[in-house]
Amino acid sequence: MYPMKRGKVVNILYSVTVSSESTYDKLFSKSEKKPLQQAMKYHRLLCEGLSALDHVNVHVISKLPINRSNFKKNYLKSESEIKNKVNYYYISIVNLPLIKNVFAFFTVLYTVIKRCDRDTVIVGDVLNITTSMANIMAGRIKGVKTIGIVTDIPSHLASSNKNSHTERISRFKNFTVKLNNFILQKFDSYIFLTEQMNELINKEGKPYIVMEGHIDSQVVKLRNTLEGKYPGIVCQYAGSLKKIYGIEKLTRAFIHANVEGSELHIYGDGDFVDELQQICAQHPTIRYFGVKLNQYIVNEQLKSTLLINPRPTDEEYTKYSYPSKNMEYMASGTPTLTTKLAGMPEEYYDYIYLIEDESLEGLTKTLQHVLGKSKEELHEKGLKAKEFVLLEKNNIVQAEKLLKLIQQIQ
Repeated sequence: MYPMKRGKVVNILYSVTVSSESTYDKLFSKSEKKPLQQAMKYHRLLCEGLSALDHVNVHVISKLPINRSNFKKNYLKSESEIKNKVNYYYISIVNLPLIKNVFAFFTVLYTVIKRCDRDTVIVGDVLNITTSMANIMAGRIKGVKTIGIVTDIPSHLASSNKNSHTERISRFKNFTVKLNNFILQKFDSYIFLTEQMNELINKEGKPYIVMEGHIDSQVVKLRNTLEGKYPGIVCQYAGSLKKIYGIEKLTRAFIHANVEGSELHIYGDGDFVDELQQICAQHPTIRYFGVKLNQYIVNEQLKSTLLINPRPTDEEYTKYSYPSKNMEYMASGTPTLTTKLAGMPEEYYDYIYLIEDESLEGLTKTLQHVLGKSKEELHEKGLKAKEFVLLEKNNIVQAEKLLKLIQQIQ
């Protein structure tokens, strides 16, 4: 459907933390602490998009997100599988503190070098220090180009993870940010989520593309119908439950809005969970479901009335981020209500409802206004958004952009 021009085969070594859906479910479906799924979904869909193109071979070398909280065994042996034309190789994991990362570094380095030839391009996630160091070193040794995927700014990511840290932990975090920034500059080219990221990071003017995200081309098979909706008004938020992302204000605004027959369903984990559970006990219309597998959440999105992302726009980091949940929301066919994030291209505005006033009163009035619309009008808005992202932002179309970047740097 999206063939590239005939020519030589492009070999891509995609060295990140990622897995097929079946492997993720097998490892973590029963874990109380599940690894974050959004980053892995981003990489998996891009790999599958690349594999759908003619004359492209994608081999994934993955360091699975194993740690003591989600996997009790001390050792996980290497394994290979092929899913949706993607060749996955999961390196062995020694699940012991400190040893784990050192072992993973040398294993990734050895594996990438072994599987790399002169026509290969290495693609990796710059935020994963262990694999990034191995990818950069392997690229230098083999004389091949490296592409870094930048989904966040290291310093902003560290600040969003603030808790009551000891001085020793704070010093360690500062060191890792500096190391991450150093490694980031060593890639030959980049994939950024926003244009502002390029302006901040790419001081040497290296080749780059902006790819705010992508959705699974197979979502066309998911049917979103009025008949399949919950009978009442159900709003959903799924993602990080950190206060800095506006989830506290959303719950307060929803309570104040007091829309008859409405509920707010919340999924995820973060520093707001304890307080949220107290709110749920006092307000039955606010319901918390914990962390669920992605497919479960997608099915719930199809049945919901409105999907909400209240992320504030007054923080500096919003210029350098585009929440993947926005694109996933739109792909579901259920309408999206979100803030006007600096990193969001204006082409999205016609397909979503915008929170123009982010104060508690403003968000309350916005909820009342949007939820006051007919179910038919809301449904039509959601379907138009789905059509837009399916045609313009699916993982095959976005993979073609990466392929052009590869052809440019080779």
